[in-house]
Amino acid sequence: MNENLKNIISQFKISGKIISIEAHGNGIINNTFVVTCEINNKMYEKYLFQKINTNAFKDPFRLMRNIEKVTNFIENKIKSSKRPFLRVILTKNNTCLYEHCDDFGNKEYYRAYNFIEDSSVYNKSTDPIIIYNAAKAFGNFQKMLIDYPIEDIEETIPNFHNTKERYKNFIKDIECDIKKRVSTITKEIEVIIKNQDKCNLLVDLLDKNILKERVIHNDTKINNVLMNKNTNDFLTVIDLDTIMLGTPLYDYGDGVRSACSAVIKNDQNPNSITIDMELFKYYTDGYLSEMANYLSQVEINYLADSILIMTLELAIRFLNDYINGDTYFKIDYPDHNLVRARNQLNLFKEIESKLP
Repeated sequence: MNENLKNIISQFKISGKIISIEAHGNGIINNTFVVTCEINNKMYEKYLFQKINTNAFKDPFRLMRNIEKVTNFIENKIKSSKRPFLRVILTKNNTCLYEHCDDFGNKEYYRAYNFIEDSSVYNKSTDPIIIYNAAKAFGNFQKMLIDYPIEDIEETIPNFHNTKERYKNFIKDIECDIKKRVSTITKEIEVIIKNQDKCNLLVDLLDKNILKERVIHNDTKINNVLMNKNTNDFLTVIDLDTIMLGTPLYDYGDGVRSACSAVIKNDQNPNSITIDMELFKYYTDGYLSEMANYLSQVEINYLADSILIMTLELAIRFLNDYINGDTYFKIDYPDHNLVRARNQLNLFKEIESKLP
């Protein structure tokens, strides 16, 4: 057992003696661990611990303020029900983060949550019921926060889904070319430049107040939903690092892109990428089962476009990270982010062909 990590974990308000610390999940941003504690009479309690990636999240305390307020808000709404929910575990000093300095004097930040038992996470699924329930979970999450005071939400990642701004930064980084990689990706760059107008669409509608800002999740991958491992009903939405303001179209479009495409982002042979139209229907039905009464006509009009735009945005993010030397997304090999970007660009073309 890592004694240093054990000492950090002991700074939180947890019950019992720590008996195991195990790496958990396959997230590409933060490092996650499941901690098992033994209480009297051989009872056990589990907790979820994470070391926050400060390259991705520059202000961890601002990040956790959003999460703590939103989880408390949700808890007050559903605590009388039997549905589990994510809860922040405080440190012994009543803070939501523990700050630690490593051997080189660098600050590290750790947080803890309750561990939700009898749950499953799916990285990918072609089961219509799972797709439906994942979409229902994100729709339910948006619905529960429909009356959350938007002035209380802080921006933790500037311009996270501002595709217009991401495009501008992308062009700047092409010009800088700090890793001298641009000459090898001219075809990919050309596709993105050709579709600049799509980068502007949702952002311009928000700027003109045609689309209203709401509290949204901002990272609606299927593996950010905990499912009941016996019934596959949704339990709760997790990975709340990106809770910020935006349009519900960001969540819906990214959810369809993630759940209904017949390719994994890391697949190095993307020639046969498709968007599964049956899964698209199930996802949309699941989402609208919660949100149909809360969407404006304008939001409904742009549901399909949002799928295309969010796919293009992720392609830009992966390719931009590749250009800049892979500082945001974890990679397993040198061209990992380039492979990811090419997958999304191929998926973009496939979605565009089926947009009508």
